[in-house]
Amino acid sequence: MALHGHTVDATERRKQSAAITRRLALLHAHGLIVKIPKTHRYQLSAQGKRVITALLAAHAANVTQLANAA
Repeated sequence: MALHGHTVDATERRKQSAAITRRLALLHAHGLIVKIPKTHRYQLSAQGKRVITALLAAHAANVTQLANAA
């Protein structure tokens, strides 16, 4: 619900749930998240933290900063 908003349509809820499941599977396959055993939760892996940090830094930087870093 938090990602897609609230809907009362059962078909739409099923589609949204399937989309989240596919995204979690993709992140897990790339090693960016790991499942917490015996729960329905995931957390960022060490590699995931590095990638997210780099993406956030690149998003916050301007073109000049990125060119100087390269």
